[in-house]
Amino acid sequence: MKLLDFISRPWAIVPAKLAEIRTVCLAQLRGEQTGLAEMLRHAPLDPASAETAPAAVSFLFAEDPQAAEPYQLIDGVAVIPIKGPLTKEAGLISWLFSGRSMRGIAAAFEAALADPAARAIVLDVDSPGGTVDGTAELAALIFASRGVKPILAHTDGMIASAAYWIASAADAIYISGDTVDVGSIGVVATHIDYSKADERYGEKWTEITAGRYKRIASSHRPLTEEGAGWLQGQVDYLYAVFVDAVARHRGIDTEEALAMADGKIYIGRQAMEAGLVDGIEAFPDIIDLAVSAAQRITAKEDGMTLDELKSKHPELYQAVIAEGKAAADAEAENRGRQAGLADGRTEGAAAERQRIADVRGQLIPGHEALIEEMVADGHTSGPEAAVKVLAAEKEKRAQALGDYLVDGQLKVLAAGAEPPVAPAKDAAPKTKTEAGAELDRLAKQIQKEKGGSYGDAMNQALAANPALAKVYNGRED
Repeated sequence: MKLLDFISRPWAIVPAKLAEIRTVCLAQLRGEQTGLAEMLRHAPLDPASAETAPAAVSFLFAEDPQAAEPYQLIDGVAVIPIKGPLTKEAGLISWLFSGRSMRGIAAAFEAALADPAARAIVLDVDSPGGTVDGTAELAALIFASRGVKPILAHTDGMIASAAYWIASAADAIYISGDTVDVGSIGVVATHIDYSKADERYGEKWTEITAGRYKRIASSHRPLTEEGAGWLQGQVDYLYAVFVDAVARHRGIDTEEALAMADGKIYIGRQAMEAGLVDGIEAFPDIIDLAVSAAQRITAKEDGMTLDELKSKHPELYQAVIAEGKAAADAEAENRGRQAGLADGRTEGAAAERQRIADVRGQLIPGHEALIEEMVADGHTSGPEAAVKVLAAEKEKRAQALGDYLVDGQLKVLAAGAEPPVAPAKDAAPKTKTEAGAELDRLAKQIQKEKGGSYGDAMNQALAANPALAKVYNGRED
């Protein structure tokens, strides 16, 4: 994968940081910064290519710094750093911007889970976010590990976008004070038209593809409306996945998650009021909270057996049994409710995504606004969309033909405008070849004046010239 393709992929990151990354990388690609320009322009980003890469780009494949020191143990708490721009693999972005790889963070997290000396885990976050690729997997790993050891997330700087997606999977999130940045829940993708740069380098790209969407948004030609629509669909889908994950992690419904998932940055207590974080604590206090949570788990594990409690404290035993039964009933009811809500949200979201895909699949160029209107109404199905689009297309073609014909003849344009070529006169018979040439001339004139396809223009020319049409559709010369 080239650097250009890498930075064009979807990101969940603060816009200002993404702009900085693009500026630096594109400057290298354009040769505006010397030294690294040529090697970065064609440098592979796949670590599997490290053995064949030039020595000058060996730093691209250096191990994630986190691999050497995956976490720091403080009072029995494993502190895992999640810093800078996050990417799935360690590489150029990590090197340039002091970022971390999500696979490196995942390895550190799994090591801390397995380490008996680590009784709790704190995610020490200061990150603007990163690539969408790799984020969902890391967040899912953390969320699935709840209950094994206490997991807390903390930041004294920024916890945004992909970084928030990851931190939301912890048991709780804390910030250090009133100036911390939190949020920026959203997804962004960029199309870079590199065709002018290709010309500069003397490159002409001819992409041979199979499949409508294989290179629908190629970087080597200007972006088409269809390509832009496809990219928007991808971003919308990833945004829905992001919002669903936050709702699940934070134990809220999708509507609540959407209310704080508008891409906005919340500062300090604003984040608490919005429900993005659980409190304000200094970092040493977070370590104490993690230690206390671990001690409570240990106390439960080392406590009296049920038989010992029953024999020594029968009244307390009965109270504990009653309390436990009530709690179990309430928990079971709550689990059932939450499971039903989760299933309903999942099925509803899947159905809506499929409906949107079905509606957009009916697109005929020229009817993009109608498609988006049906996407937004929340109820139009794919078959219904197909009927509406075909009806609109039929009406559009009828209107286009009507614009040219009056009583079966071509209209004369308004005064001052260049008139179309007059219909052929039927004064003298014509051969099929002559009729075809005349019809071709008329069709091109119509197409020039009104736009549209050549086929539509030819149909209009035939309709306006029945005599020529008769000769043209007759036997060969």
